[in-house]
Amino acid sequence: MNKKTYAQQYYAKLKQKRAEAQQSEFKPVDLSKIKRLDSLMVNSNLMKLYKTGTMVDTMFSHEGGIPVGTNVMCTGDPGVGKTTLLMHTLSNIQYINPEAKCLFISAEMSKLQVFKYTQRFPEFANLETMFSSDFMGSNSKEVMEQLLDRGYDYVLIDSIVEVLDSVKEDASMSQGQAEKWLIDLCVKNNEAENQEKRHTTFLLIQQVTKNGVFVGSNKLKHITDAHMEIKRESDRDGGGTYITFSKNRNGNAGIRYNFRLGNNTITYDVLTEQDNAEATFELEGAAF
Repeated sequence: MNKKTYAQQYYAKLKQKRAEAQQSEFKPVDLSKIKRLDSLMVNSNLMKLYKTGTMVDTMFSHEGGIPVGTNVMCTGDPGVGKTTLLMHTLSNIQYINPEAKCLFISAEMSKLQVFKYTQRFPEFANLETMFSSDFMGSNSKEVMEQLLDRGYDYVLIDSIVEVLDSVKEDASMSQGQAEKWLIDLCVKNNEAENQEKRHTTFLLIQQVTKNGVFVGSNKLKHITDAHMEIKRESDRDGGGTYITFSKNRNGNAGIRYNFRLGNNTITYDVLTEQDNAEATFELEGAAF
């Protein structure tokens, strides 16, 4: 028997053993849950949404409002207005819907920095806020889990990368493990697995590289229902700032919403027509 024939026989036997092992581990799968869509039943609480009273409502969904139990990723260059816009959104939800529970998790800004925000935008003061700096001596993973278990309708996290870095250090996790933990935590609360059985929506601010590339693995993108991108065409006077959704399962994607960030106001414009390089804009009318 030559070496080639011996090798062929060896791998044939190995392949047969693997096939037998797979067959012995075979278990029938219950496929009874595969049914027609007209028999689909969904928890009515998942159909709820809250409004902000601003143009933001039309950006997030066809119905006009921000649905519960969803995840929205927000990316953009430093200083473009991500935190301001989303704090403004969260604050308006809380103001118009006093029964809603909203939470701002500040993992980047200090108390002084946030206080300065409230001087510019006094309405931000109605936000329940958790500062990561207050829990430096605690395990950040346990802090986040216990905090979110209280049950919230909307949670703004600024930013994902800072939360993950803290969890990796405090819980001795790898990047992949920390990302899986965050994904599981979001999904758990999306599904109302918390003390108050609230279907939590997460507004997740994430950093981008100098080239505008999303920081982190695609695993985080996969749990998001929408990807909100805040961009700037020109650094001069903060001009050319706009919002667009590259992905939005609840509303329109690809529409450009211009905004201007003032000292204590945010004014939105909406793109109404575009012909190649030419575009006209309609001023919304009021600053919120």
